[in-house]
Order: sequence, then C-alpha cells, then structure tokens
Amino acid sequence: MSAVGNAHADDYVPINVGHWVGLYDAPNTSSKDGWADVPPGGAIIAQCWTVGESIGNYGDTWYRTNRIFWNDGHGWTNVLPTVYVFAGYADGNARSVDRDPNIPRCPS
Repeated sequence: MSAVGNAHADDYVPINVGHWVGLYDAPNTSSKDGWADVPPGGAIIAQCWTVGESIGNYGDTWYRTNRIFWNDGHGWTNVLPTVYVFAGYADGNARSVDRDPNIPRCPS
C-alpha cells in the first residue's frame, strides 16, 4: 500500500510541560476562544503545526487541533472545536516542526 497526496494521520499530544494550555481561534493570544483552558495531564489531537505569535522563550509554533481531552474532576471531557494551542506550553514543541511525521505543517 502506498500513500497518496497529502494524506496524514492526526496525532496524540499530551499536555505535559506543566502549563495550562489556552484554546485560540488563530495562532495568537489575542484570539482567545470561549473554551476553558486545558490543564496539565490533558491532551489534544494535533492535525498540523503552524507558526504564530511567539511566547517567551518557548518559540512561535502552534498546533491546530479538533479534539481536546482533560479530566474535569467528574471524568474525562472530550470536546471537538477546531482551535489552536501553543506548542511550547503543550509539549515543549516535542512534536512540532516536522518532528512527528503525523503532524505536518498546516496548509497556508
């Protein structure tokens, strides 16, 4: 079996750097979404990565996601918005910038 076109699989990204991760409509902090932030121990399913606003010494890479998981104290919450999360706060950029073949650069 061979791959055709730009087919890719999204990939699981644990929120494991110790930061809460905000959900944004675009890859910048001025586009805060109405969803609650995701705490450490949660996770996202990253569709792709893109360059956006730089935050501190954590770089300027963001993940676009359409699936978020976290334990809200009553069990695991699973929401499906298409949003951006800052990769530096999610996993320290461990899977961004082509480090994970299942998470390509987002189309322009």
